[in-house]
Amino acid sequence: MEEKNLGEILKEKFNQGASSYDQQRKYVIPCLEDLYQITSDLASSPNPQPKILDLGAGTGLLTSYLQKRYPEGYFTLLDLSEEMLEVARSRFNKYSNFSYIVGDYLKHDFGEEFDIIISSLSIHHLDHGDKKFLYQKIYHHLIPGGVFINTDQVLGPYPHNEEEYQQNWMKKITVNSLSKSERKTIMDRMKLDNPARLQDNLKWLEEIGYRDVDVYYKYYNFAVLYGRK
Repeated sequence: MEEKNLGEILKEKFNQGASSYDQQRKYVIPCLEDLYQITSDLASSPNPQPKILDLGAGTGLLTSYLQKRYPEGYFTLLDLSEEMLEVARSRFNKYSNFSYIVGDYLKHDFGEEFDIIISSLSIHHLDHGDKKFLYQKIYHHLIPGGVFINTDQVLGPYPHNEEEYQQNWMKKITVNSLSKSERKTIMDRMKLDNPARLQDNLKWLEEIGYRDVDVYYKYYNFAVLYGRK
């Protein structure tokens, strides 16, 4: 039997329970509102109709924050999971300025340049070499002055810090509000986490050539990373 690759495993796990994913995420990410609101605040563009690409867009929850800021923008949502994107299609079904791509963002040709590229709680699943490859690919597909914002999980700089991160996270997760099957789905997804240290992420962005690289928000293992072309 042929072994599944990471993309196939992620697709399978995130197809499960797509319809309840937004509600689950609110239980699992204690600082969700801060993460998404800060990402939206940082997504600045002089263009009132910016082209915005969301990588690992899922149900479009993060995109919904930027859509409120740029109602005339052009949004492209890319995700491995058809079921997740079906939820996004329903969310934005009355808007004509949205397009959807089912695919692997490591392999898919973005085909154009964007004013803003965002990602939320997705890139940390990749091998570290693929993270850096994707950061380079994103840089190539930003317009000059375009911004990349990655809202994601990071690994503690030392084992003690990581232990504190995980202890805090487990205390904050309100799993009692979820069904047994929902808890299992969430825990199965968490087994696929492979975050890199914050300092490594920032170093990769700077080495690629991003300017103004910074972390604008951090809550234990959750961070908002920023870079501009």
